[in-house]
Amino acid sequence: MWKRSVCCKDCPDTCGLLVKVEQGRVAAVKGDPDHPFTNGFLCRKAGCYPQHVHSPRRITTPLKRSGPKGSGSFAPIGWDEALGEISARLAGVAGEHGPQAVLPYSYAGHMGLVHRHAGHAFSHRLGASRLLYTICSPAATAGFTASLGPGPSTDIESAAQSDYIIIWGSNTLTTNVHAWPFFQKARQKGAKLVVVDPYRNRTARKADQHLMLRPGSDAALALAMMQVLIAEDLIDRDYIAGHTVGFARLEKRAAEHPPERAAGITGLEAGAIRDLAREYGRARAPYIRTGWGPPASSGAAWPCAPSPCCRPWWGPWPSRAGA
Repeated sequence: MWKRSVCCKDCPDTCGLLVKVEQGRVAAVKGDPDHPFTNGFLCRKAGCYPQHVHSPRRITTPLKRSGPKGSGSFAPIGWDEALGEISARLAGVAGEHGPQAVLPYSYAGHMGLVHRHAGHAFSHRLGASRLLYTICSPAATAGFTASLGPGPSTDIESAAQSDYIIIWGSNTLTTNVHAWPFFQKARQKGAKLVVVDPYRNRTARKADQHLMLRPGSDAALALAMMQVLIAEDLIDRDYIAGHTVGFARLEKRAAEHPPERAAGITGLEAGAIRDLAREYGRARAPYIRTGWGPPASSGAAWPCAPSPCCRPWWGPWPSRAGA
């Protein structure tokens, strides 16, 4: 019997699955062709679900440390005993030191709404520390919120309507494969696809243009692009005046970073930087897809090594032509 399911691995796409169940066991997995976004796609990791679910090495019962920390010694205990001990420890810590002494620490599971918010209600009811539940993405999120504002980012489907696409620090063909068909639709209608990345990866090899900047020099390239956009008035000043703050300071900062200066930092030619900014600023509907590369570079606000499957944020610089 084939049953519908979704992939629960740490990936934002949550691919639709068809799971073959025989005598209560997962016998096979394939992509669901009726899923509107993933369209029957299945990566190799998801195809190995039967081996993962029924692996003899899978932990199926709670384990309690039976030796000193670091010894690797654990002994199996029952679920009631495990839950009872955890409950007693939480109540004891909260009673002696206050509930904020309890630190909830989790991430997004497969990044669906159920897994992402699992346990939040319990932590709130307990009165535990108000942590953002992870030290992974919130640091980068704070930067994006400060520069782009809160709220959801552009949906990936709209990329098919763009006429100029920049993939910045994301190996889309490997780590965000479901975005690629929308980029291809745009290219079939005449869009240009540019990759900004220190590595000549699979995505860069398929692009119309690859700008191979030095690792960690993304900010210099961005400032130089801003300098050209501002100096040549390729921006929507009405939008900036009505929806942004601090533009005067940014304009002054960008003026200090013309393409000639950025060329010495990034290793790119000044002309290539200027052309990139002009093409982006003159496009009818420019689209930027950023990955974890720029925020994970040296000196950026990123405290841990990011997963290659994490969802990137993206958003347009408000150009004169609109986005």
